[in-house]
Amino acid sequence: MTRRLLLGFAALAVFIAISMHLAPLEPSILWLQFAFTAPSFQGVLQQWQAQGIALYRAHFPADFLLLGLYGTLGFTFGRQRAAALGTQRTAAWLLVWSLPIAALADAGENTLHLLLTDGRPAAEPALYALAGLAATVKWIAVLAFGAATLGTRRRGSPP
Repeated sequence: MTRRLLLGFAALAVFIAISMHLAPLEPSILWLQFAFTAPSFQGVLQQWQAQGIALYRAHFPADFLLLGLYGTLGFTFGRQRAAALGTQRTAAWLLVWSLPIAALADAGENTLHLLLTDGRPAAEPALYALAGLAATVKWIAVLAFGAATLGTRRRGSPP
């Protein structure tokens, strides 16, 4: 319990710090995450201008730390929760693996965004689509973890 609590607080602190750091960006980073084409991605970057792009790129060390924290937290929490509840296979699998999968997708998205914001001319169109797909997988996996966690709580099981 203590390890999970520390991981949770650390992840929350890093998430809040990143959110505060990126708050000045308009449009928000969600617009960039779901930009599946070069024109839509470049359109967000044009609105941010050089200073916004630099601000965005500066958040990646903290974001890589965050994905390590939430991936580890999800695995640790999910494994303990699934074992304690003896939940059905699908719910147990989602509890254990959804946040680590989200973290892997987030790492791929971060890597692609670092490449796509490094100032070089437009990259291959497939890279923009792949970055958008990675963001989509990340968010679906995060939502799946939330749904699985709420599903086990609704059954009245102990935390």
